[in-house]
Amino acid sequence: MKLKLEGIWTPIPTPLTKQGKVDTNATRRVVDFHIEAGIDGLLPLGTSGEFALLSREERSILVESVANQADSRVPVVAGVSDPSIENVIQLSSDAKKAGADAVLATPPYYFTTGDEGHYLHFKTISEAIDLPLMIYNIPEWTHSFVTPETVQRLADDKLVVGMKYTENNLLNLIRFLKRSRSKISIFAGSDALAYSNLEFGGSGAIMGSANLAPRVASEIFDNHRKGNLAGAKAAQEKLLPIIDAFAIGKYPAALKEAMSLIGMPVGPLKEPLTALSTSEKKIVAGLLRQGGFLSQSQSRD
Repeated sequence: MKLKLEGIWTPIPTPLTKQGKVDTNATRRVVDFHIEAGIDGLLPLGTSGEFALLSREERSILVESVANQADSRVPVVAGVSDPSIENVIQLSSDAKKAGADAVLATPPYYFTTGDEGHYLHFKTISEAIDLPLMIYNIPEWTHSFVTPETVQRLADDKLVVGMKYTENNLLNLIRFLKRSRSKISIFAGSDALAYSNLEFGGSGAIMGSANLAPRVASEIFDNHRKGNLAGAKAAQEKLLPIIDAFAIGKYPAALKEAMSLIGMPVGPLKEPLTALSTSEKKIVAGLLRQGGFLSQSQSRD
């Protein structure tokens, strides 16, 4: 399958059993749920997938389950983030064997570096692996920001094919797009900027809210591509209650709670993460119900 990096993609959660192991049966259900709803691609092992808490074996099991069930219907880009370049290279090899079409990696975290270090990080990875590489630029979580200048340099040298930019900063998004949108695919990782990214020439969005409402999320891209800007804006606005709901508690606790509420359970959080409190669960259910994503009968209120 030719890799097509555009549209609305879902950064899926990692379904877990009560024992904290990867639930392959639930994973297959999640994959079909999204593909049948019109999602353009799948991203296992992003932040929504609790990647940093999973072992190498667990990561491989998840990617293989997603890729096998997707069966080339949509692209699968596997998260391979780790502070160690050597580990990223190993995880990328695992992802290729598991059937991923590309990989996505953050800059190094815990220890931070600057522009030259970021360039060397991605250059070394790109030259050592046998899959297309995307940058995962999420400074709030990594405390490390890959600048527009560095992204452009990596794009110019054909070391990366895309970037997921997750930050609520429209100015920086425009800076990235101005420099690199003609060379690589740039996805908004902040759900609220999906429409704006398309308006400024971006390729699409990788949206946590698509986990709950994949059809609505897909309408942003589909309507925008057809020139139906009003429809694209309406879909973007409709997702606001989900975006607000996912901000409750420590992410991705609200995501997993919401998936259970809509009848698509993905199990517990990976330890040591903890579930929402009873009061937080009520807030999440209320927001989803107000947005029309949850019926009264589905709510736990």
